[in-house]
Amino acid sequence: MIASVPALGRRLAPHALPLAMLVIIIAFAVSEPAFLKPDNLIGIVRQVAITGIMAVGMTFVIMTGGIDLSVGPVLALSGVIALFSLDAGVPLPLSIVAGLSVGLVVGLLNGFIVARLELPPIIVTLAMLSMVRGSALLIGGPDLHPIRGHEAYAAIGSGDFLGLPISVHLFAAVTVLMVLVQKLTPLGLLVAAIGENERAARLSGHRTRLTKMALYAICGVGAAIAGIVQSSQVHTASAVYGEFGTELDVIASVVLGGTSLMGGNGSIARTILGVMFLGIINNGMNILNVPIDIQLIAKGVIIAVSLALSEWRA
Repeated sequence: MIASVPALGRRLAPHALPLAMLVIIIAFAVSEPAFLKPDNLIGIVRQVAITGIMAVGMTFVIMTGGIDLSVGPVLALSGVIALFSLDAGVPLPLSIVAGLSVGLVVGLLNGFIVARLELPPIIVTLAMLSMVRGSALLIGGPDLHPIRGHEAYAAIGSGDFLGLPISVHLFAAVTVLMVLVQKLTPLGLLVAAIGENERAARLSGHRTRLTKMALYAICGVGAAIAGIVQSSQVHTASAVYGEFGTELDVIASVVLGGTSLMGGNGSIARTILGVMFLGIINNGMNILNVPIDIQLIAKGVIIAVSLALSEWRA
């Protein structure tokens, strides 16, 4: 009987997050029945779309034992560049490409320095955070820049398609694409191999440095997509968007999904569960009018406990 308890714990461990989500959903629904209304449930997905898009790219980076702290400033700068391009008369598709190029360039720089110079990712991306934020402020200043006369751009974040926000469709498309990359391409296998033992993967003939550069580029582009979605959603672009705390939510979502900060195995699908878990908590506490200070404390406790359980399970 005693021996069966640890065995039961091992069986339930992979399902801990879905079970916790179910318990929290029931608790919020009992406390406030409006929580389960379709409009609110769709609103939760819409609210987490920006974090989710960034978390999908961050998963691959963390699986290699890395981290990217520069996603917040990239989010801000990409929105500013896209809007300024539109205001300068650049067509919408090219303006979006201009915004996405911010994430691509920053991601490649991060990946090059981490992979080629072998510097610690946390130091590299922390320095990049400062440089990108400074660049955003230099280009756009601290002011809010309203989106006027660009209805097609604004529709990206605030429009609907088939009864769902376009941002939700984008979130779903990015997720499906990256799940397919992880499951059906050599890149997905190589990511896990680098996280488990990068030296062994390199000695096996894999181009681990080029792969890490590609992964940081993917993470950067994800942050840029999120920046375009956010600026179009709130109808303004600003260099101060994506302040400190954005990175925390993104990294927390990945860790809640079971990806270890030490690298190794991870799952895009489970990262989405982590994103939804945080979204449900935030939405439920808002509905119940929980003070923001208590919300921050509760989120911090949940993240710390989840990280401890994840490392213990590993």
